[in-house]
Amino acid sequence: QWYQRRVRGSITVTEGNCNPHKAIFPREVSLKNYIQLYPDMSRASDALTVCSWIKSYNLTRQNPSYHPHWISYAVPTEDNEMTMAEIDEMWLFGFDNPLSTSETVPLNEWTHLCQTWDALSSLRALYINGTKVASGTTPFGRKLISKGSLVLGQEQASVGGGFQIEETYAGELFGTHILSVALSKEEVARIYRAGLCFDVTQSVYSGDVEVSWNDIMGADWYGNVAAEPMECDAWDNLRAFVGQEITDEFIDYLKLHSTPK
Repeated sequence: QWYQRRVRGSITVTEGNCNPHKAIFPREVSLKNYIQLYPDMSRASDALTVCSWIKSYNLTRQNPSYHPHWISYAVPTEDNEMTMAEIDEMWLFGFDNPLSTSETVPLNEWTHLCQTWDALSSLRALYINGTKVASGTTPFGRKLISKGSLVLGQEQASVGGGFQIEETYAGELFGTHILSVALSKEEVARIYRAGLCFDVTQSVYSGDVEVSWNDIMGADWYGNVAAEPMECDAWDNLRAFVGQEITDEFIDYLKLHSTPK
């Protein structure tokens, strides 16, 4: 049974994820380790939000040429139509349009990453753990090209291939999803605070899901990428509220997950 509660009319918090398994990309990197699917993406041509929980194992960040990518979307006319690396840069519509930040993802810790973009305003933003860390613009009138190749764990230099070892991801992924809307900073923060096991397909954004974690779990897995159960205990999710004031979200969360006596 799914338990749902709308929080300030913006998102629905759910208990558990409908596919509570994480993807593990081995510490010993290999060009053979990746997940691939071919989403339509046409509904995301004018706006998108890409979010995921990641836990990086990578230990070679001192090498300036090392840029592991955990997600890459490529089309025939642009192999970097949308990519997200774990260190300092995200790309949208090619290498000529990077979005950089001095913030880095910590090693061996679950971290929430989101990128948002809207064609009408040409605005894009990058979020780490619910906080905006960078923003920028894209070329006016440019839209996301549909029917490309989506790869997790590698960066595509051509559609479905062209991988390079220094761009190979080692770590864990969970809850990765792509929405066909550009979430506000408040909405991104609320999804982060909802915790690791928040399932966007059970939320008010269910109609905007272009790619879900279930889609990824059912995609083609290559090499030694493995699926392992994800612990989705309700009380573990309370860590998302550590250090925060007692808010409506916190009260709603306790009501949602409390066991009636």
